[in-house]
Amino acid sequence: MNAYMYLQTSTLLNDKFKEKKKRNPSFSIRSWATQLGLKSHGALQQMLAGKRGIPKKYIHNIAKSLDLSVGETMYFETLVDFEKAKTQDEKNVYYERLNHLRPQKREVKFLDVEHYKYFQNPLHSIIRTLIEREDFVNDPAWIQKTLRFKTSQREIEEVINRLKTLDLLDEKDGKLIKKYKAIQNKTDVPSKAVQEFHKKMSTVAQEEVSKQSVSEREYNSFCFNIKKGQLQNAKKRLREFTQEFMDEFEASSKQSDDTYHLNIQLFSLTNKLDNKKQGVTK
Repeated sequence: MNAYMYLQTSTLLNDKFKEKKKRNPSFSIRSWATQLGLKSHGALQQMLAGKRGIPKKYIHNIAKSLDLSVGETMYFETLVDFEKAKTQDEKNVYYERLNHLRPQKREVKFLDVEHYKYFQNPLHSIIRTLIEREDFVNDPAWIQKTLRFKTSQREIEEVINRLKTLDLLDEKDGKLIKKYKAIQNKTDVPSKAVQEFHKKMSTVAQEEVSKQSVSEREYNSFCFNIKKGQLQNAKKRLREFTQEFMDEFEASSKQSDDTYHLNIQLFSLTNKLDNKKQGVTK
């Protein structure tokens, strides 16, 4: 297990638990909690669900249980600090430390969205995902035929070349190889590139709602009221859900035969009005 590929402690813990469970079917969260010196297995369940941070005093016990190297333990401890950071400045400090601690050939890459074209065209992430399918063929014509939306073979070739230039793909013996498990931009940072990405994928979703059968897709939409003070908690919960969803349903490399995109959008429907200025009374 390579700890450097993880961006969330809960994902790392879940993967390790599955690994232990596979080797020993009788292994349980309760027994693992006892090994770690936790007073309650409920605390470990919350850590696995990403609902509770990892206390500092348990870091080394957990690192030992995960069989982490000295370098990976330092990375893991910094990741715990990164998750607990309350301000963007604090997160940036720990983010830089994480980057510094990762080996040269790391499996996770953060992109500065203002300097790369990666997020400007969803085809970059789609092709990076496609190449991990067991039926993938390294041929622009095959990729063009496989995709539901319109694109040209020339654009596909350009995207593949750009991915190589950005050091996000390798090609060996005619086979494309994904170099990093995850690509991530900093959350809550405005970017025209990311905005363009979401616009294009929303357009694809709009088109596919009438093209795909209900057995192939799932569309849900809700309109609700919320207290302003709960917005950040709501966004945090959506991010946690997304990670949990991916952990459960994303297939391992070369073990899949279909490709999906999950869109999650949360946005305000109303303007912020000053009732006093508008002459509105309750």
